[in-house]
Amino acid sequence: MGGLTLTLLLLCLSGSLGEDAGEDNLNDIMEEIHSEQGHNIENEYKTHNQHSEQEQDIESEVIFKQNQAPSLAETNGSCQPDMCNLLRHLGAMEARLTTAENQLEELSNMEAIVALLQRETEFQAAQLRVMETKLSTSESLIKSMKRENEVQERKLQVFSFRVNATEFRVEQQQILLDELRRQNEDGPKIAFTAALGGDGHIPPSERETNLAFSNVFTNVGDAYNPGSGIFNAPVKGVYYFSFSSFANSQHNVCVSLFKNNMRMLSACDHRSEHDSTDSSGNGGTLDLEQGDHVYMTLHAHSHIFADYHNRSTFRGFLLFRT
Repeated sequence: MGGLTLTLLLLCLSGSLGEDAGEDNLNDIMEEIHSEQGHNIENEYKTHNQHSEQEQDIESEVIFKQNQAPSLAETNGSCQPDMCNLLRHLGAMEARLTTAENQLEELSNMEAIVALLQRETEFQAAQLRVMETKLSTSESLIKSMKRENEVQERKLQVFSFRVNATEFRVEQQQILLDELRRQNEDGPKIAFTAALGGDGHIPPSERETNLAFSNVFTNVGDAYNPGSGIFNAPVKGVYYFSFSSFANSQHNVCVSLFKNNMRMLSACDHRSEHDSTDSSGNGGTLDLEQGDHVYMTLHAHSHIFADYHNRSTFRGFLLFRT
């Protein structure tokens, strides 16, 4: 900038130049001025970026030189009117150039700010993407936990249903048990046990015969007749009966339990070479009406043994009334 001003002052002080010579050299001077001006602008732009604190001083100096250049030329009396106008024009251009440089620097600063804001925006966008990813992961985890909770709730409902069903069955069983206890306490007590009387074998017969278990151990309710061997059901209900039979000396033994005239249970044991005694037994529950008869029979051609060991027996008792 100082070289441009010095050139202009030298041009004004060269009063020995004629009008023609001034016109002939004007173009050369302008080219030199423009060339020097271009280099000076670039250098001043770089310098201005490095020393931004001198901006106001330089602008004041430019305005001062713009105003002083034509005044010096006019004072010395060596500046022609056209040249003075040119100098004023150049001074105005220099002032506009300085203003443009200042605006360019401001634009550069604004671009730097915009770039900074863009980087900040990109950083915030990256953070937002990270947060969105975390949010998506959290939402997936929450959905998974909700599904797991739903499964656990269904399992709990099934378990609760099973517990309720079990409690209901227990209550029903308890009611039934209480009813059985009540019937057993309030109803008749019926039970008997008897064994065959005698000593030795009861001889076989050509036909099936009734067995009278005459050796009575218990006969609660007097429902069993030891003379005939017949049990007479005093009440309607479910009864349990069982029996055992014994034979030795390699004899066959085969007995049956009858309900009225219907064979219900049987038990047999046949002789063998290596078995010196034969025994059998069976048992079960019967649903009897009041007055039904239950008794034992000995099959035809079958033996049974009776002695003090009481190994051939007949027994029964009432479970509950129906």
